[in-house]
Amino acid sequence: MSIEITMRHSDVKIESLKEYAEKRMAQLKVKFPKVTKVQLVIDVDVKKHMYMAEVVANRLGEIAVGAKEFSESGKSVIDAAAARAERQLLKMRTKARKGKVREQRAASVKN
Repeated sequence: MSIEITMRHSDVKIESLKEYAEKRMAQLKVKFPKVTKVQLVIDVDVKKHMYMAEVVANRLGEIAVGAKEFSESGKSVIDAAAARAERQLLKMRTKARKGKVREQRAASVKN
């Protein structure tokens, strides 16, 4: 799985925040092995003292999740966006499994 982290509108590239983001996004790989690529964009608004994080996760070649969060802290915005992405990926996984179970049940009734 490839992880791409981009920081925009920031004069100083905060390495500790970037490392934290890499660790947090790597947890997605453990929980969801079919995720092939994760893109994280951290946008800093200096005037309003706000952070914006956007997570886009690709699952088996298609865009699976897009999550956007706002906060005053860099780490909390990463956590919130990652948590939202995890919830969406979990929802997609359960829907896919329910669909397969329904197909199997329908096939067994016909036989």
